[in-house]
Amino acid sequence: MTSYKFRPYHSLIGFCLFIFTILVNIAFSLATDPGSKTLLSTFSAIFLVFTLLWGGNGITELISLINDKNRMKTDYKNEQIGREQYRRGIIAFKVCIFVNVSYLVTVTFQLWYVISNWDMLNI
Repeated sequence: MTSYKFRPYHSLIGFCLFIFTILVNIAFSLATDPGSKTLLSTFSAIFLVFTLLWGGNGITELISLINDKNRMKTDYKNEQIGREQYRRGIIAFKVCIFVNVSYLVTVTFQLWYVISNWDMLNI
């Protein structure tokens, strides 16, 4: 009997990176010292770029989730897994897809922010 455990680890790590980026931006706006503003500006740019690059992992995770769902559906049709396990797997899949798509939407908005504010960013 196969076990299907959907986990959106890459999306959750991406959300953490996004939160760190927001916190660095808030710290930048609250800083008064020019040296700390320069340092926080550099960290903000690094986090922005790294979070956007991490979006590739989010896309890879989305493809992996869809492939796992299709494999689970095939196993259910071939009666290798039961109805209850299939139902639990579909619920877990929907939650993971929601988290993953939310992360990809967040990365899209962040990409828009980077493109629209390109001359203000210190990259």
